[in-house]
Amino acid sequence: MMLRTRLRTVAAAFAISAGAAMISPALAQDAVPSPSPAPQAQAFNDQKLQAFTVAFLAVSDVKEQYSQRFRDAPSDNEKQQVQAEATQQMEQAVDQTEGISVDEYNQIIQSAQTDEALAQKLNGMIGNAAKPQN
Repeated sequence: MMLRTRLRTVAAAFAISAGAAMISPALAQDAVPSPSPAPQAQAFNDQKLQAFTVAFLAVSDVKEQYSQRFRDAPSDNEKQQVQAEATQQMEQAVDQTEGISVDEYNQIIQSAQTDEALAQKLNGMIGNAAKPQN
């Protein structure tokens, strides 16, 4: 039961994080639509996807830390400040993950939004990585 809840949380976090990465100007500053080929045309090797998984879990932890602060912020200005700080921390979490850059992280997020097979693979990898080690 606990594992199923954690996997649902991870899946929900993936969807939320994907949306946040698209909205967040610091994380998705290069996510401007262009006439270039769709991101899913790019293949990502398993090493890159593993680095993404580590970065994703770190970003999810940051998001979890800031979610309550964001909800409790009394004004829109303070909410913006909390969001800016959270975005900076998420960027740092990705930057500190070996084997992936913020741009690559965003490319994988974008690709997973349109490539069902990639999304399923990532959800599996994230679910496995999130399992408690016995």
